[in-house]
Amino acid sequence: MRTWKLIRNGAMATALAVSAQTLGSLVASPSADAFHGTVAATTRVHVRSEPSTKSRSLTVLSPGQQVSAHGTHNGWTKVTWQGRTAYVYAKYLSGATTEAQVSTGSAGTARTTANLNVRVGPSSGHRIVAVIRKGTAVRLTGSVSGGYSQITFRGEHRWVSTSYLTQETALTPPPPAVAGKLQATENLHARSGAGVQHRSHGIMPRGTIVDATGETSNGFSQVIWRGQTLWAASKYLRSVASETTTPPTPELPATTRRWATTDLNIWLASTGDRFSGELPKGSELAVTGKIANGRAEIVHNGALRWVTARFTTATDPSVSAGVGSSTGSWDLDSPPIKGGPRGAELNRGYSKGMERTNPYIQRIGADVFHRFPEIKTLYGWRRDVTPDHPAGRAVDVMIPNYRNNKELGWAIANYYRKHHKELNIKYIIWDQQIWSVQRDAEGWRRMKSRGGDTANHLDHVHINSN
Repeated sequence: MRTWKLIRNGAMATALAVSAQTLGSLVASPSADAFHGTVAATTRVHVRSEPSTKSRSLTVLSPGQQVSAHGTHNGWTKVTWQGRTAYVYAKYLSGATTEAQVSTGSAGTARTTANLNVRVGPSSGHRIVAVIRKGTAVRLTGSVSGGYSQITFRGEHRWVSTSYLTQETALTPPPPAVAGKLQATENLHARSGAGVQHRSHGIMPRGTIVDATGETSNGFSQVIWRGQTLWAASKYLRSVASETTTPPTPELPATTRRWATTDLNIWLASTGDRFSGELPKGSELAVTGKIANGRAEIVHNGALRWVTARFTTATDPSVSAGVGSSTGSWDLDSPPIKGGPRGAELNRGYSKGMERTNPYIQRIGADVFHRFPEIKTLYGWRRDVTPDHPAGRAVDVMIPNYRNNKELGWAIANYYRKHHKELNIKYIIWDQQIWSVQRDAEGWRRMKSRGGDTANHLDHVHINSN
């Protein structure tokens, strides 16, 4: 899908902005305050040789594209385009009709990520007084304007481009409180601010579930994605059920074990079509014994949910497989292979969704099949209330005869922990324990019970790689 289609700017407004400057005269707005700085197009708009709709069009700016402005008069903003003076109708530029706004950002120390111009003001039109080398520490005053941050340089206040600064980790403010979860209904830009003029930090794949702060502005919702607080278009986000609250164990009914004979939706109730995820074929289910409307009640992630009863069985498929391994029979010394199957070729046996995972996960899958021949099933992409699988950045390595095969599971978990840097692995969960890069010094940490064996990762190794 092309980028301009992803950002959904509104074709009608765009057509009006461009055609109005091509076919007829626009009514001039009153003279505006002088403005000098960087402005951004709010829709597709002509850059003209003179301040008139009858003058020659030099190019058409795309939404969010920036130019340097040098004052606004009678509805037209004077800009610099490819080294020459040009004009853009101010109505379709953000920030062109008012003085540059200075807001409060983070104060403290930051470092330059490139050789960086130091300017007397917050725009590319302001004079350069020096160039700071890449990696230099600078002191932020906390004032920001447009895409520029104010610094203290040689005893004076100067300005540098915010895009080429990285703030020290210790000064990074804590993320805002999470108010719920949202899911992307389309491939969707995650932006630094509430508007298409703000920089995109990447595209959230359709189906991605993210934490939401509850803040909205200008048709955008504030979300937390890849550890950053960003904004995405609200119309392409939908609320999803959250399973983050775990009821106390005594309140949950006693359960017995059954297994899924096919991929199962996790229904939120015994009726209706609302569901919070999917359980792969062969997953262990903690059933309560309650049946209603053809659905069986289960305990999943510490909450009561429902699955279609006729697709469950009392027979443990891993026991019938009768697969085991002997101590030390795996190659745990050589590095992960770089070749092997990719895409749909990884969907062997009951495996599913591997063709929709990222390149790191596909490489991990190929190496698992090569290094641990006992493994017959991998689960990659699937719908889920947590973001890992819907984003294609996780694989579940299903352990055959898992109750008698802990050694195989630990061999897999520890091997990929050892090679986490090469495979960009962020964390691994196995046997109700978690290891993460962020808390590597703590080793494997025990997790609270979420219900059945599958929910507690007793029958599979979960590997996350961004």
